[in-house]
Amino acid sequence: MKGRQSGASGFSLRGAALASILLYAVPLPALSGDCLTIGVPAGAGATQEIMEIVQQIGKRAALCVQAVRAPANRLSGLGLDGQVLALPAPPAAETGLIALPTPIDRQEGTLYWRPDRPEPAGAEAVIGVILGQDWALHAAEARGAKPYAVRDNKQLFEMMAAGRVDGMIIPSSTFRHFRRRYPSAATYRTKSIAELRILFLLDVRRAGAAASLDAALETLQREGYVKAKFEQYTR
Repeated sequence: MKGRQSGASGFSLRGAALASILLYAVPLPALSGDCLTIGVPAGAGATQEIMEIVQQIGKRAALCVQAVRAPANRLSGLGLDGQVLALPAPPAAETGLIALPTPIDRQEGTLYWRPDRPEPAGAEAVIGVILGQDWALHAAEARGAKPYAVRDNKQLFEMMAAGRVDGMIIPSSTFRHFRRRYPSAATYRTKSIAELRILFLLDVRRAGAAASLDAALETLQREGYVKAKFEQYTR
């Protein structure tokens, strides 16, 4: 269980990943110009709701947008026009991505651990994180613990219930969604780790679409559409 898992990044795997996410594409009418293809992390929580939000942003902006899901660690290698990611801060300029000024949502990144164990920290502690959620991985490392990356939240919650990890770091909204399925989760102790912003990121070559997309997102926020979608996920 020591260390964290890492995915292969060869050409064949990238091709397979791209082929698989096409099954999950959410196409919109071609309202103006080429379609923007926006990646949403799979298995990381509220994926379907975020894809629907991306779709609605595109409609309101009168732009053709396709939302596709793939593991977060594969998104950057798929040649997409943008991504939606939960981050503590906007990405650095050298990433080639720019964030819309309006976050889709703000959430809390939280450490959870079982009441029969001490707060996980130090070299002997193993903290579960979702593969591709670098903010959680770095938070675990900052505590001196060993991060253990898994592919989806279901696996992570099952490992917690079985005591195979000493804690986990995930968004609080994800915890609220999954705790109903795992009765022991009601007893977990918690500690806030980071404030997260769910950001709509565009490749710099698509920066011309930022203003209209951000205006559409602001409108959806004001109307309560985005809040309702996340409440739908956590209910």
